[in-house]
Amino acid sequence: MSSFRTVLSRTTSSWRLVAVAALVAALEGGVRIALVDFLDPYFGDLWLAAAVVLWPPVFAVFGLAAVSSTARDVIAEEETRAEDDVASGWDGEIAGRLAALAALATVGHWIAIVVGTALFLVVDTPIRFVLYWVGYGDLFTFTVVTFGPFAGIGIGALVAWIVPGIAVAEIGRGVRVTDAFRTAMAAPSSAPRSLATATGWTLAFVGFSAGAFAVTDRVVRRFEDAQLTVGSVDAEIVPIALGLSVLVTGGAVWLAGALGLVLDRFSDSSLPSRPSSRNTASQSVPVARLAIVVLLVTALVATAGAVRMNEIRPIDTEPEPLSGDPDELYATAHDNTERSSHEYRWLNGSAEDEEVMYELRIDREERQLSTSFEGIEMYFESGMYYYGEPAPLPGYAMMTQDERLPKLGEPSPEAENWTVVAEDDDEITLELTDPDDVYSAEHGRSLEESFDDPEVHEAWARITVDTGRKTLSHGDLRMNVSERNDPEDAYDYHLAYEYETDVSIDRPDDIGSPGLGEWFWRLFAY
Repeated sequence: MSSFRTVLSRTTSSWRLVAVAALVAALEGGVRIALVDFLDPYFGDLWLAAAVVLWPPVFAVFGLAAVSSTARDVIAEEETRAEDDVASGWDGEIAGRLAALAALATVGHWIAIVVGTALFLVVDTPIRFVLYWVGYGDLFTFTVVTFGPFAGIGIGALVAWIVPGIAVAEIGRGVRVTDAFRTAMAAPSSAPRSLATATGWTLAFVGFSAGAFAVTDRVVRRFEDAQLTVGSVDAEIVPIALGLSVLVTGGAVWLAGALGLVLDRFSDSSLPSRPSSRNTASQSVPVARLAIVVLLVTALVATAGAVRMNEIRPIDTEPEPLSGDPDELYATAHDNTERSSHEYRWLNGSAEDEEVMYELRIDREERQLSTSFEGIEMYFESGMYYYGEPAPLPGYAMMTQDERLPKLGEPSPEAENWTVVAEDDDEITLELTDPDDVYSAEHGRSLEESFDDPEVHEAWARITVDTGRKTLSHGDLRMNVSERNDPEDAYDYHLAYEYETDVSIDRPDDIGSPGLGEWFWRLFAY
């Protein structure tokens, strides 16, 4: 057994072996790009992500099996044999194992997906729990929540493929199929350090690929913004081509190194020429140890699943202390309200009964949110959203991904020049009187940006803060402005706001029982 550095040096020094690995990497990437391009007109992005992860690595299995004998010779420094016959594995022996390799490519990938899912849940859950606990829950945007599980399962499956990969390498060397599977099954207990080395090497490739993709994406966006061209072709094709070349090269080095590591650490030193001539005892499968590991992993996965399905996570709803500065006081009270479970109502202050125009309710603990606007009712939770009919998708993450909740008509927390006009033991009332400040608080822009020559007839806003809860209580905003040369074209409204904290939300009866898609997102959208 050689050091991993020696194995990597020897495998990457064989240009033919690296070339085959590069071809395999290019084909695996190319077939997934083609699959996405073919399915794109018919399916959404989430289905495309699932297809990329679920597609079995057929080219990798056949390609690496074909050169496993060559790789073993290279590791053993039998350069003459390796250079003379790079595809020596494609003789009568391996040709008779095509069916076994095809089954391994598909069934092995299904098993790897299951194990990768378990690894994702066991690793991802405590990481997210800690990030929620230290106050970094904002990192989990809608994109991260929806596409993160597919990326995580894909990485987990890549790690899990190390064990089936041992069987692929052994079959490629001419070992009997049953003996190859025994060797693979015994590997975790017979050589745990080597398995850890292979895992580290795989994760290093994942990190390299992520970095290369991020750099390529950033360069492409800059080229697009600059609208550069190379002749009649958009210039972003250049960084795309370079990025793909880097990824294929990195994939070739990873595959060659992984194949060499597997053959060096888990294979017998002899190279059988026929299936019946294997002169070493088959590896025994440690059934008892395997059963203990399965039970332990099952318990960890069940615990992680229970945490995710029951929305168990640290939630910081403790309000921040209010400032003595009126602007900071309003901003802090607004943020405290946003972080709490509360109800927001936007009313027509001009109507006698102050009809509710828009209503939003959010339950932070249960991750539920509902809205009502002009008779249109919508409901969102972690695994679905409801708009006439239920749809499986992380609805709660979709509605809370922005910096502010979608509260129609609410004055911005960045509003400035508030003054205190009333104060007692329970409440503080703030007021805006400058027309520009009032209009900007509502619309986020000045009067001059919306009117050529504005004439203000009335403008004020008042917000009352509950000093006990340190949240917003209620408020009003009045604005009446028109063009000076066209007084009939007036912008005249009176809005009222009401807040209520510590609310809960009931799931609408029309939704019915959760479906398979909702259960899926309840588990993964954590």
